[in-house]
Amino acid sequence: MANMKKGSVGVGVIGAGSIANLAHFPSLAQIEEGRLEATCDPVEEYRERAAKQWRIPRVFADYQEMLKLDSIDLVIVASPNVFHHEHAVAALQAGKHVIIEKPFACTNGEAWDIVAVAKKYNRKVMVGCNYRFWEQHLIAKDLITSGVIGDLKMGSSKSHEAWSLYHEMISYTRFRANPELAGAGALFDLGSHMTDLLLWFMGKPPKRVCGIAKNLTKPSTYTVLDDCVYIQIEFEGGEYGIVDLNRYSPVVTQGCELLGTEGTILTSSEAQNPYQSAPLAVYTDKDYNWEDLPEVLRDYRYPQVFWAQDNVDRPLKKRWIPIYPPRGWAYKKMVQHFIDCIAYDKEPIIRPEDGAVAMEVLCGVLKSMETNSWVDLPLKEEVIPPGFKKLEKGNS
Repeated sequence: MANMKKGSVGVGVIGAGSIANLAHFPSLAQIEEGRLEATCDPVEEYRERAAKQWRIPRVFADYQEMLKLDSIDLVIVASPNVFHHEHAVAALQAGKHVIIEKPFACTNGEAWDIVAVAKKYNRKVMVGCNYRFWEQHLIAKDLITSGVIGDLKMGSSKSHEAWSLYHEMISYTRFRANPELAGAGALFDLGSHMTDLLLWFMGKPPKRVCGIAKNLTKPSTYTVLDDCVYIQIEFEGGEYGIVDLNRYSPVVTQGCELLGTEGTILTSSEAQNPYQSAPLAVYTDKDYNWEDLPEVLRDYRYPQVFWAQDNVDRPLKKRWIPIYPPRGWAYKKMVQHFIDCIAYDKEPIIRPEDGAVAMEVLCGVLKSMETNSWVDLPLKEEVIPPGFKKLEKGNS
């Protein structure tokens, strides 16, 4: 397979706000195969600032004008949540491949519509759940798939991050606190990542869901959206999972606990603390000799008593193995991966159906609160978040 030429994939970014400037523009600047052709934003200050900082050749106020450029192969949708469906569908209809910042959409109906349009126009689409691209998560997935911890029966994921952090500290606007623009609070903003990550690790379709998404700490003058979320998931194979989120903890705690019949894997990526001192830790109860142990576990299994102990113990003594892969930049790896998929016509690691299924789980929580019960998946109807109004076509 021939290598891609420099700048072979033209990219346009819808939205020149905080996430574009913090993640997408700098990632594209480091990817030789990507060529940043244009950006658009209705706010002149944002688009002109981005054009100057990132040397973007063309800027637009109207995203439809940008989509007319034949030089654009890939569109990154980095607009507020309410616009994700419209912007993604328009880009696909214009013949572009699409990365959609999370959440994939604001309703399960919108999500499946994006999947259908992508199939109709034979274009690739992927939700921007960059957490999958942290190296510790890629390693964990490989170890699970190879059976190092046996059959995965239970898993949990968590993300706790106060409104005062990204929302107040970094975001150009306060759209995330507005139900008409965001759809949901922690449920969509943090839940998109942690639900996708848990579903990927578990590797089975979710069968039913129950949960809550409530505002416990903020007055309605700040936001009516949820800051406390707890989700229970039953999978098709009889496995169970939990997603735990909040928008009030002043310091981030984030991670996954993956419980197999023959071992446990712990991961974290967004913050470390004394309780999570390594980004990845693995314990396997399987009998391994040194030469049979998966390579990544050999690389990080340092001797504790005697340098040759692991060479003579048969099988190896069982213990936790902490793993410290290079931090890297998950956004860059995500965009690079999608550009590779476009160039070589490969299926992205995050399929469009994955984005829609995650939205089924998140919208299922809202339905569960309405019925006060477990809810079967897929949902039987479109679930629209309270306070959210689906965008009328052309209103962006």
